[in-house]
Amino acid sequence: MGITPIIPFSDADSTIPSSKSSSDNAFTAATFAQKYKDVLSVTGKRISVAIKVAGDSESTDPLKRAKEIRYLQSYVLKFLSFSNAVNVVSDQQKNEITAQVHTEWIPILEKRSDVISVIILEDIQKPTKEDLDKLPPKKQQLHDRSIDEIQCKPDYILMVKSSSDPACVKLSSSKKLILRGWGEVYQQ
Repeated sequence: MGITPIIPFSDADSTIPSSKSSSDNAFTAATFAQKYKDVLSVTGKRISVAIKVAGDSESTDPLKRAKEIRYLQSYVLKFLSFSNAVNVVSDQQKNEITAQVHTEWIPILEKRSDVISVIILEDIQKPTKEDLDKLPPKKQQLHDRSIDEIQCKPDYILMVKSSSDPACVKLSSSKKLILRGWGEVYQQ
C-alpha cells in the first residue's frame, strides 16, 4: 500500500501498534474493557469532536485512497465503537472522523499514536422536558426518567410490558394486549 506510516509518540496509547499487522487484531473488547475499566463506568457529558487521524494515502486514485484512509482510521473507529461513541462519521478525503463522545474519552484519544488532534466542535445540549415528552417511553427511561415521569401522547396510555419495559398504546389496543398477557396498564 502507498500509505505514510504512523509514528508513535512516547506517551501514546500502547495498545495501538505503530504499523498494522495480522497480530493487531488482538485489541478486543475484552482488552479494552480491562485497560479502561475505570473510565467505562463514568458517563460524563457527550460532546461533538473532530478527530484528525495520522498518516495519509499517496494514491491519486480516489477509490484506492479511500480504502487506504479507511485502513488508517480502522483502530480509531474500533476505539470509538468500544467507548460507545455515537454519530460516528468517517471522512476519507480529510482523513478525519467526527463523533459524539463522552468528555472523559477526549484525553485518551489525544494520547493515541494514530491521532493527530481532537477538536471540540460543540457541546451537546441536554434535551428539555418538552423534548423528552415527545420521545418513545423506552428512550424517556434511558434519559433517567422513572416510570412515574414517562409521558404518552394524547389518546395513549402507559403500559408496562411483561419484560418490564414501558410502552404507550392506544386505549382500544390495551384491552387486547392485556388479554394476550403482553403487559398491564400502569397505575400511577
